[in-house]
Amino acid sequence: MKVASQAIVVVLLVMALGLVYLGHSVLALQERVNELEWTIVDVGVTIDNGTALKEGTVHLTRGATALDALRRVAIVETQYYPGLGEFITSIDGLSQDPETSQYWMFYVWNENGWVLAPVGAGSYQLEDGDNIKFSYEVVSW
Repeated sequence: MKVASQAIVVVLLVMALGLVYLGHSVLALQERVNELEWTIVDVGVTIDNGTALKEGTVHLTRGATALDALRRVAIVETQYYPGLGEFITSIDGLSQDPETSQYWMFYVWNENGWVLAPVGAGSYQLEDGDNIKFSYEVVSW
């Protein structure tokens, strides 16, 4: 009987240590989740190819750019220009067409509606709640 009592005590001790470890792990995981809430941005992305809209929401880490968000929802081709960065040349297979002056334009939503972005999509750092739009349109420069 004494051996059985000792075995029960050992089992209870191991279970108690396991619960302490599990509680510590859950606490550490909760702290990590709280940290992530400060590093995630939710962004609305709209692609207007002239005949149809494609819309979605993406979740990215802080510091991500509009181009990063676009790449999450579409197949994107770019061309790099030294000193200027990447320019979008095609989204989902629809390429810019200099002969007809049709290009992909990048807009940001603000209190006045859609406004042309002040920088290129690869340079525009996203904020939580941003809404961005890529529109295929005739440009008269």
